[in-house]
Amino acid sequence: MSLSGKRLIALSGLLLLALSGSALAQDRELLCSIAPSDDLKQVVAKIRDYDQPKVPYAALTKTTKYYVRLVPRKNVVTAGNELRDDAILGTKPVVFITTPEGIYGKSLLEVYLDIGYEAEDIVRWQRDQEMVAVVLRYPREIEASDVRDGRIPDDWAKKVFVPSWDNVFAVFQKLAADAAIDPEKKGEFAPWKLFFRTTAERDFVLSYPDEGKARLKSVDYATLRGTGGADWSYRSILERKLSIFEHFRGDGRTINELTDPFGQQKEAGLHEFIGPNIKLKDLPELAVVSLGAVIIQDTHRKR
Repeated sequence: MSLSGKRLIALSGLLLLALSGSALAQDRELLCSIAPSDDLKQVVAKIRDYDQPKVPYAALTKTTKYYVRLVPRKNVVTAGNELRDDAILGTKPVVFITTPEGIYGKSLLEVYLDIGYEAEDIVRWQRDQEMVAVVLRYPREIEASDVRDGRIPDDWAKKVFVPSWDNVFAVFQKLAADAAIDPEKKGEFAPWKLFFRTTAERDFVLSYPDEGKARLKSVDYATLRGTGGADWSYRSILERKLSIFEHFRGDGRTINELTDPFGQQKEAGLHEFIGPNIKLKDLPELAVVSLGAVIIQDTHRKR
């Protein structure tokens, strides 16, 4: 059996295990909000409603006033469900977001899969972790951009982009040019400004040629990893620094590893965007909705 086949079977098993606990779920709780308008309240009501019909991929719209991002609950609200002063959208200067209608009527596991999480990452990092949906409207000065060819404007840091390959390369180039060098820094937490541990690594990113970027668009992840070399080095840095993971499609749609493991359904998946990281308390409108946790456990216990 191929590796892909084994992963698909494992993922199916994970789905059954995780959904076996869904009967324990209660109505989703609105934990806190900031100046919610009637429009935001309607969006939140649909997210909270387990019986809300799912929106088919083909019916999803990419024009939106509101965005949504999944964040660990502990990073967003206090034990008393008040917004934390230090709560932010993500750990990178730009973060992946999607439209709220993409998560209507879906369990947390279904949302994980639809936004592109892989089975092994759900088991390794997300199991038993309480998550929330942060539903937000950016400040007026942060606007959606129609650019897809990488020709991003001078005020790119105040734009929400479709993450085409060209746009990702362009944003990464801008962030790398302004990155700090910090050889002692641990982990990859860099919410406001990228960093590299060596000048050589930053220079490698800044000088990576267009021919190499063209190969990254057309050569699949497994082949790049197996071949190694400069292309894989750049691709792996892109993953660490901007969370451009294995199943990144590069056309503005996510890939669900269970329903479309090879990414062949071009009109499937959620609409995804990259937007600037921001402190949640600085948002003009915000709602935080509990999504619970994916709990995986054995049914056999010690007596």
